[in-house]
Amino acid sequence: MKILALACFCVDVFPESGKILPGGNALNLAVNCTAIKNTEVFVMGNIGKDNYASIIKKSIDAYKINRSNLDEVKGQTANHIIHIDETGDRYFKENSWTSGVWADYKMSVHDKKIIKDMDAVATTYYEPDFKNIIKAVSNRKFIMCVDFHDEKIKLSWEKYFKYIDLFFISGNGQNLDILKKWSEKYNTIFTATLGKYGSISYQKGKKYVCKAIKPKKVVDTTGCGDSYQAGFIMEYLSSKNIKKSMIKGSKSAAKTLSFIGGFKI
Repeated sequence: MKILALACFCVDVFPESGKILPGGNALNLAVNCTAIKNTEVFVMGNIGKDNYASIIKKSIDAYKINRSNLDEVKGQTANHIIHIDETGDRYFKENSWTSGVWADYKMSVHDKKIIKDMDAVATTYYEPDFKNIIKAVSNRKFIMCVDFHDEKIKLSWEKYFKYIDLFFISGNGQNLDILKKWSEKYNTIFTATLGKYGSISYQKGKKYVCKAIKPKKVVDTTGCGDSYQAGFIMEYLSSKNIKKSMIKGSKSAAKTLSFIGGFKI
């Protein structure tokens, strides 16, 4: 199987521990996908030409991920200052995010050709070129996966669902009834992660529920959503079984909760 993750790559800076770790939605997901045998993982996006970029490239190479389509451009690599409270939950202070060259990523003609050879492509609603990314997958044969993060649910998203196979969102504090209604109208599988309350998915109006898997100790919540999605996507590609995919996602997220950062290096 060939999996492509795009396009957010950054370093996560943890003041409490002094750690500077590679991360970003795309990298966290890509690394977690490498846990599955016989899988080729690819990344695509922008990083700068600085020390942060070196940290990212080193981690990508350590996991034998293909970075031939990860562009190194003049400028600063994106970075994120992440604080962790006594319960292991992350939080952010004002001006914690520096977008750097990530904000300049535009999908090229070459990029569009590359994605056609994939079995699955994963991206996020936050990507600066999201609308063009979606347009580029209009005649796809692969599974398209999009993370809508913790955005407040919008009816305007409906225009995207004909392009999306797997929809993910952080559902905490949101009215999720609309996901069921959407699932009755579109072929998309809608999944909401609910933190310690597990996750729910909807397909064709049918609801699936999965409990969270608790680690012995929650060290850091950074990247657990990306890990969940990686586990879900890989299992779904293999079995097309939603409940198994949710369980795999939960196991992957629980593992990530047990250390600082989105993956181990």
